[in-house]
Amino acid sequence: MNQKTIEHIALYSLVLVGTLIVGVLARQFVLSKGADDFSSSVAFFATVIVLMAIYASLQTTFNQFLLPRIEAFLLRFSAFQTMKNHNDTASVPEVPTIKDLNQATPDVIEPTPTTEEAISEPSEYEVMRTNAIAKQNHAIQTRLEKVLSYTKQTMVPYMSEEDLNRLCTYVAEYSTGDTLQKISPVKVDSQLKSIDIMHFGWNIGKAFGKKRINTATFIKNVFAHTLRDLEISTIERKMSHTESECEIKLYKLF
Repeated sequence: MNQKTIEHIALYSLVLVGTLIVGVLARQFVLSKGADDFSSSVAFFATVIVLMAIYASLQTTFNQFLLPRIEAFLLRFSAFQTMKNHNDTASVPEVPTIKDLNQATPDVIEPTPTTEEAISEPSEYEVMRTNAIAKQNHAIQTRLEKVLSYTKQTMVPYMSEEDLNRLCTYVAEYSTGDTLQKISPVKVDSQLKSIDIMHFGWNIGKAFGKKRINTATFIKNVFAHTLRDLEISTIERKMSHTESECEIKLYKLF
């Protein structure tokens, strides 16, 4: 029970005692006038009820109308304002800070992570496999770059820039698969004969480790104009022949 509640109880007790005293006096006054006990009791209770109603009415009027005006008037004086601020501060309980809470909170021991939660180190097999795949991918990329460089150096004198760029795209695609989905044939200078194109196909096919039939099909589709009179089976059989004169020689890239 706080101080303010105790003050209210004391005030109401005093008012009630005073009201009862006045009621008793009113009863005695009625008896002195020759009235009976019933009339005097009615006078007693009526006096108490009327006085309590008057007190409640006066208190409501004072709290709602007079007290705010009195307080506003007194706040004009610095001494009263300082006293009010001090009382308001004293009545507000101190809120504990985060630092206080941290100090009051007992240390919590965090559980040790289980085996499943811990990040396991990669096994020797995983490390070896990762390194092997990276080495294999590097070798494939190096091989493709060398074949593309050979393609450009060999064919640039005999092709337009557009056809050469398209040929390099087809070569890169052929390095990853045996067949191409869509091909627009390229054209070469008339200096190159069918044996030159077959030698070129043989060189890149060997570099990629392709079968003869796959390479023959590839160059037949890409160089359709130059090889239009030859069947794929003929190209497969003659692509490594060296009897006739040619511009492009058989060359081992790897």
